[in-house]
Amino acid sequence: MTKVVKLFFVLGMVGLMSACSNTFRSDVSRFHELPKPHGETVSIVPADPAKVPSLEFASYANIVGSYLSMQGYVPAGDGKADLIVELDYSVDDGKVMVRSSGSNFSFGYGSYFYNPYWYSPHWGYGFYGNSFFGGYGGYYGSDVRSYVKYTRKLSMVIRPNSDGQKNLFEGTVESKGRSKDLPKLMPHMVQALFTDFPGTSGSTDRVVIELDKN
Repeated sequence: MTKVVKLFFVLGMVGLMSACSNTFRSDVSRFHELPKPHGETVSIVPADPAKVPSLEFASYANIVGSYLSMQGYVPAGDGKADLIVELDYSVDDGKVMVRSSGSNFSFGYGSYFYNPYWYSPHWGYGFYGNSFFGGYGGYYGSDVRSYVKYTRKLSMVIRPNSDGQKNLFEGTVESKGRSKDLPKLMPHMVQALFTDFPGTSGSTDRVVIELDKN
């Protein structure tokens, strides 16, 4: 029985890790008073003027522009745009995370009354409230690993191309993960931003994107 439970535990963890590695998760917040598009022309600019000559910004602007076109907007080109789209993006320096897991797991049968003061770092308890529970399990030894988790952000503002007008759309995508490779992650972040665009104003939604397993 011990070997069977240990095998199920390992397979379950592998399956969970596999599932997580094939999805991109982010929180998308949106506020808007955006009318339905009717062929308005748009120009995409960086929120930070220092990024105007940036080739990286131009790459991300092209991705956003393709999604705007699918919504019904038209590139302004050399003409005056009806709407200005401001983009900003960033990734922080990361936060060190520490994960500890048991290197060996065992399972047996018995009964005990759970008391939080009995807890030992070398023993894992299963319980329902403060009742007896038939069965026990535990970790012997531990496997401590550390990794860095980064916060990636993308924001987009749509506003009329005239002074004194309020914004029509404000959206922010925030995701956390072990990669800070924005060129690789940006297509997923933009896709998340435009999922169910323009979305419900004043809401924050968890958007999960299934990634190609190949």
